[in-house]
Amino acid sequence: MAIAIQHQPQLLTYEQYMDEGEVMLRYDILDGVRFVSNPNRRHQTLLLNLGEAFRDYQRKQKTGRVQIAPRDVLIRRAPLRTRQPDVLFISTTRLAQNPPNTDPAPISPAPELVVEILSPSDTKKVLAAKIADYQSVGVLECWVVSLRERTVEVLSLTAEEVESVRVYDEMETVQSVQFPDLQVAVADILAE
Repeated sequence: MAIAIQHQPQLLTYEQYMDEGEVMLRYDILDGVRFVSNPNRRHQTLLLNLGEAFRDYQRKQKTGRVQIAPRDVLIRRAPLRTRQPDVLFISTTRLAQNPPNTDPAPISPAPELVVEILSPSDTKKVLAAKIADYQSVGVLECWVVSLRERTVEVLSLTAEEVESVRVYDEMETVQSVQFPDLQVAVADILAE
């Protein structure tokens, strides 16, 4: 369950956010309000499974870089809006347009691929809002991992629409649309 934490009486601005330094929490900032979440251990296990698989792909293909939460993606500066996908993969081209690794600024331009692992408290409305935000900043692909359904849905995002490309079950292997050599068995994602 997400709770709202406001560190200051007024809404958080981009400038205040940049002045904070590192805040090692899982959160989204929605119109200046920070919503902190506390993922359970199962969620974190899936995140690590995905991170390891993406890291293996990164080392072999050298086409980009994987990052795991907490890592902010800038949606807009005013009112401040950021998202923290569970896992992201950004091409070397987009990465070169971002600040250096030592800069605390959020990712902008956005990564091509993000992964959202559904939490028990996530509603369709919450997921739709996240996807709309990603869509607005040029994310091209979103994987939605459902532990309850034991599936991974691959969504293709354009400025005009969100299209469900395919839903993979635990007997199948997910294949990225943007990075075709990136393939991960659903069973490996869901492994304990």
